Amino acid sequence: MPVVTAITEQARDPNRRSVFIDGEYAFSMSLDQLLEHGVAVGDVLTEEQVAFLAEEGEVRRAKEYVLRLLGHRAYSESEVRRRLRRKQFSEQTVERAVEAVRRLGLIDDRQFAEAWVHSRAAAGQAGRRRVEWELRSRGVDRQVIEQTLAGYPEQAEFASALEVAQRRYERLRDEEPEAVRRKLALFLQRRGFAYDDISKVLETILPPE
Repeated sequence: MPVVTAITEQARDPNRRSVFIDGEYAFSMSLDQLLEHGVAVGDVLTEEQVAFLAEEGEVRRAKEYVLRLLGHRAYSESEVRRRLRRKQFSEQTVERAVEAVRRLGLIDDRQFAEAWVHSRAAAGQAGRRRVEWELRSRGVDRQVIEQTLAGYPEQAEFASALEVAQRRYERLRDEEPEAVRRKLALFLQRRGFAYDDISKVLETILPPE
C-alpha cells in the first residue's frame, strides 16, 4: 500500500505542499487542503485515494490560476479554457475549474460581451463588424454576440468612423486624392466599419472630385 513518506513546502508557492509517496513525488496540494483531508506523513493510502487527492490538488491549482487571471481583466469562458490548456491541465481539471468559477459568477460570456461592446463603443475606435470579430475570436457564442450587438449605436458608429478618418486624413492629405480615398477606405474597413458608413465618411471629409 502507498505510504506518505514526506510533505515539503514548495519553493515557488509557500502555500502549497509537495506530497511524496514511497519516497517519490506524487502530487501537490494547498496547505488547507492537506488539513481538510487530514493527509500526514506516515499515512497509508489506497491507489484510489492517491488519485483523488492528486486531482483535488490540481483542480485547486487551476482555480487559483483562473482567479489570478481574472484579477487583471475580464476573460470569456473560451479564453479561460485556452489558458488552462496552455498550462497543460487535464480536460477534467479544466472542466471542474471552469464550472467552479462560473458558479461564483466570475465568468459570464453575456456580461463579458456587454462590457466589451460598451468599452469599444465608448472608445469610438472600432465599428460593429470589428467588435463582432473581436468577440468571436474570444470564443463568445454567436447568438450572444448578435443579441449584444443589437443595441450597438449606429449613429455613434458613424461618428466614430468620421473621427478616426479625420485624424488619418491629416496624415494623408498631401497625397494624390485617389490614393487618399483608397487608403482611408481600407483603413476604415480594417477597423470594422460598415460600407455605408465608410461611403458617408469619404463624402464628408474628402473634397469633391
